Amino acid sequence: MDIFLLIFIAIIVYACVLFVIKKIGLGKKKTCKYCNNCCPDCLKALNRIHRKMSDHALRHITFTFFDFRRYCCNNCGWEGLRWEERFS
Repeated sequence: MDIFLLIFIAIIVYACVLFVIKKIGLGKKKTCKYCNNCCPDCLKALNRIHRKMSDHALRHITFTFFDFRRYCCNNCGWEGLRWEERFS
């Protein structure tokens, strides 16, 4: 089989997987009645922190399909990435 065709198919499958992840909402910001950005563990408010170099690389690897931002929770100590729908 042609190597170009295999790489092309792999990129198409990868893009489809990213689309499904976004459609499902995996890693999306959670909202509750008290705040617009809640911790996934304790449902308290999250605070923005500086991104790591790996976060910038992840954004480029996902074709900037997700706008990842790093957050931490002061209540339970959770730290991770969340994304939100872009406003048009």
